[in-house]
Amino acid sequence: MSGFGFSEAQEMFRKEIKNFLKKEIAPGARQRAKLEHIPEKIWRAVADYGLLRFNAPEKYGGQPVDWVSVGILMEEITRVDFCLYHPILMTLAVNQGLAQGSEQVQAEWFPPILSGEKIVCLALTEPEAGSDAANIRTRARRDGGYYILEGEKTSITQGNEARVAMLFAKTDPSQKARGVSCFMVPLDAPGVHRSRLPCMGYQPVASASIILEGVRVPQHYLVGGEGQGFYIVMRQFDFMRLMLGLVCLGAAQASLEEAIEYAKTRKAFGQPLAKFEGISFKIAEHYTRMEAARLLCYRGLYLKDQGQPHTREAAMVKWWCPQVAIAAVHDCLLIHGHYGYSEELPLEQRLRNLVGLEIGDGTAQIMKVIISRELLGREFLPY
Repeated sequence: MSGFGFSEAQEMFRKEIKNFLKKEIAPGARQRAKLEHIPEKIWRAVADYGLLRFNAPEKYGGQPVDWVSVGILMEEITRVDFCLYHPILMTLAVNQGLAQGSEQVQAEWFPPILSGEKIVCLALTEPEAGSDAANIRTRARRDGGYYILEGEKTSITQGNEARVAMLFAKTDPSQKARGVSCFMVPLDAPGVHRSRLPCMGYQPVASASIILEGVRVPQHYLVGGEGQGFYIVMRQFDFMRLMLGLVCLGAAQASLEEAIEYAKTRKAFGQPLAKFEGISFKIAEHYTRMEAARLLCYRGLYLKDQGQPHTREAAMVKWWCPQVAIAAVHDCLLIHGHYGYSEELPLEQRLRNLVGLEIGDGTAQIMKVIISRELLGREFLPY
């Protein structure tokens, strides 16, 4: 990213991604949104194209790319297939955490993850520890060359489809954040029990509850050392929050473009809807807010590319972009009238999915706490 625009290489990357999505992903996307899983053919196309390999270690087949370009990918893929972004984003997030593990754990898990053979999920949230992530209760107890896991995770997006979880548990219950550790946990291991949690959106990657009863994992499945888990997941959240901002805006941009075309052709009182300021002003307002939000997202990714702190920008994006996108898609639906309210258009599905992004990876309230902490100092936190 150069100045306030994208580089020639980034624009070429966008063009290539658009061509791939148009050819391989766009056909049948609306029908797939109603399924309870992502079809193997689609996932195979994603993996074969290399979208799971970005910035993983090159010796395992990873491909270096700037994070701004990864943001372009998230924005473009959501314009075409809202639900498909999640397994890609989750893989890229897990890749960053796994890269901090031992050579043994990397050698075992990177090849099947990058090839798409094993879908992954991130398992942090618990029934009584969502925003208060440092107080998770899932326990990991050392037993010789193994850890024994006991506890429950809930609202784990993609938890029913995943083959392996990057899971967080307390190795030292006397500590808060410093007692959290990170593990790679095969979800077909004895003692793992999963159940699907039906949600109003995200049907193909629905949430799940994961119960662990005496689950034994080898010692080398520990990622980053005991007590490092909380810091691993917080760095992943900074990355994912920036990407989720662009996910929201991708869905909103597609909706706005559809509404513009509809307003140009649909007539009322003998004139196209676009001639009425009640319509055109709404479009202008949403376009302005979305453009401002997009610049904030890419500023955060630019800072990440420069190795600079971006926690504040990630939190700003995470509370603001879902609200901007929901308001835009809502008005786009209203511009279409009952046609937009029907299942014939993707607007209702996008709106339901976007509500989920107001919750996942940190609520607006928690994001404002983070922003306040970054601006005022930790000593002024309310807890």
